Amino acid sequence: MRNIKLLWGLTVILSAAVLVLGLLVIRLSGREQGLPDAAAPDPEAERVVAKIGGREFTLGVLEEQLMDKHGAELINQLLDREAVRLESERIAVKVTREEVDRELKRMQQGYDSEEQFYESMKTQVGMSKEEIREDVYYKLLLDAVATSSIKVSGAEVDAYIKEHPEEFHMASLLRIGVIVNKTADQAKRTLELFRSGKDFAQLAKERSLDTASAAEGGDLGWVEDNDPFIPQEYLKAARTLKVGDVAGPVETDGGFAVILLKDKKDQSKGSMEEIRARVTKQLALQKAPPLQDILQSLRKKYDAVILDPALK
Repeated sequence: MRNIKLLWGLTVILSAAVLVLGLLVIRLSGREQGLPDAAAPDPEAERVVAKIGGREFTLGVLEEQLMDKHGAELINQLLDREAVRLESERIAVKVTREEVDRELKRMQQGYDSEEQFYESMKTQVGMSKEEIREDVYYKLLLDAVATSSIKVSGAEVDAYIKEHPEEFHMASLLRIGVIVNKTADQAKRTLELFRSGKDFAQLAKERSLDTASAAEGGDLGWVEDNDPFIPQEYLKAARTLKVGDVAGPVETDGGFAVILLKDKKDQSKGSMEEIRARVTKQLALQKAPPLQDILQSLRKKYDAVILDPALK
């Protein structure tokens, strides 16, 4: 199970929405260079971009479909970001490159590498490295605007840390492989095959009932040793193993599992200074109005208006 963290606007900037913006820029720049205006026929809109059988698809049709599906989302995001930027300049708050780097590093926990994280984001949500970085920047900038006038005392931070010690202790990360069989006898047979030299990933693809993990060779990825979203029987078994060892049959709701501990490492929650900074921000955001309300207030403050009825 990958440690995927949702970003502000992550489900808004999709590849299709980015393409909408690109098409608009092309069309607008063309008009600036003396090409036909919106009232006249636009030759560029009639350019054929795809064919199938006897049917042709033009750039104009593609643009229309993309605008219908994603135009409103994109223009609203652009207005939100500009409102946040204007307010941050007014009150003189900034987000540094180092802050963005730290947030991206936190998001990458649970992935084998930075490259794997960005590849996963590209595959799952259609965002490039640059788009993710920009999204994180504006999320942090909104947080900074929202909490700029909110005070959190040292005593409040101390009390929170004291009341939630489990959030700050050194965590163990486990890389777990799992093969789920219907019966205990089938799981014992899986164990025999593995111990005789069969590849665990191949066995998972051939024998596991858990189709999601089987497609990954039984790999659940890096998970915390107390992850509430992983069957606790898996974690209990994995905690008793040395790297490379297997356990089973482990009875679960889904059947009988064979558990492989592929790797293990400790994960620091950061220095006390970093922990206190995170808690301070978290408590400040709890005191602040909802972020969506802040965005709406800023859009009103800076006179944001969507003029095209099709984009409302």
